[in-house]
Amino acid sequence: MNKLLSVVTLSVGPLVLSACGSESPIAQTAEAAPPVVATEPSVNQIYGRWATNPAFCSSGLNNRTIVIGESKLESPDRTCAMTTPEPNGEGWLVTLECTGANGGDSATERVRFVPATDKLELNFVDRAERNDERLTRCPG
Repeated sequence: MNKLLSVVTLSVGPLVLSACGSESPIAQTAEAAPPVVATEPSVNQIYGRWATNPAFCSSGLNNRTIVIGESKLESPDRTCAMTTPEPNGEGWLVTLECTGANGGDSATERVRFVPATDKLELNFVDRAERNDERLTRCPG
């Protein structure tokens, strides 16, 4: 049996080695995929008028909307100076320096805005309990 194995090995070995020196190119069966490019959302997606409930966007309930501008966030119960948004994963990180209605209740808070088409998620970074908010863009 060992003799038969040796004969098979000796006869197949040169065939395998001759294939290695072949000058014919190896056919590629799969096309090269384009490189994956991570795109970050445009910061302009966070600016505008937002509400926790789309019904709040109607003219009679405008006092329940949140307005986000380039350096300011205004909500029904507070006004906040906002730092320049910095890219952060799928969203934008800002620091808000807020004062409550009538000048009371000052607070500083970091918030991450995660935009998606007509939605905006607010992640409150420094809060012990995650009480993120999901907003809907108001038309117009």
